[in-house]
Amino acid sequence: MYNMLNMKKTAIRTIFLLILTFVSVGCVGGSMKYVNPNANFSYIKNVAVLPFNNFSADKHAGEKVRATLAIDLMSRGDFEVMEQGEVSSVLTMVFRSAGLREGDVAAVDKETLRLIGERLGVQAVILGTVYEYSATVNSALVSISVRMIDTSSGIVLWTAKSDYSGTSIVRKIFGIEQQDKSILTRKAVRQALNTLF
Repeated sequence: MYNMLNMKKTAIRTIFLLILTFVSVGCVGGSMKYVNPNANFSYIKNVAVLPFNNFSADKHAGEKVRATLAIDLMSRGDFEVMEQGEVSSVLTMVFRSAGLREGDVAAVDKETLRLIGERLGVQAVILGTVYEYSATVNSALVSISVRMIDTSSGIVLWTAKSDYSGTSIVRKIFGIEQQDKSILTRKAVRQALNTLF
């Protein structure tokens, strides 16, 4: 009788662990990072999140990821994050003074970074790229990279690449709905920022 009860408990535990495993592999993510060994983050008090490059098919993906990153960064409280409207206004002034029109592709060189840093009062900027931002019936994927650059020197302090997929074999087998892009975006951003903090 005692043996039978132990076998039932073991079977229940095994089933419970299998269910947890199936649920946990529903999203797959990966990241890579580089932190400059000479970087000293203690002097960075204010940062600006600049517009993201967007290589995905979703024309709004860059702004969606940028907004998500800015909110996550603010919620951590490690830096003061400049308001996005103020950042856009200063970028417009800086690029106009360089003779560029809105919509022109502009390289963010050392001098431009210095001007942005002075005008916004930030010690670093965060730039990023969205490589993939898609969802289909069978899969969803968000792939981003972000980097923090010192505005006075132009040196890359930190960079990370993060990929998050909302599809797994288990989700397909059991017909579990994939996660939407906004959830995957939050996970990809959090995963990237976790490599810095």
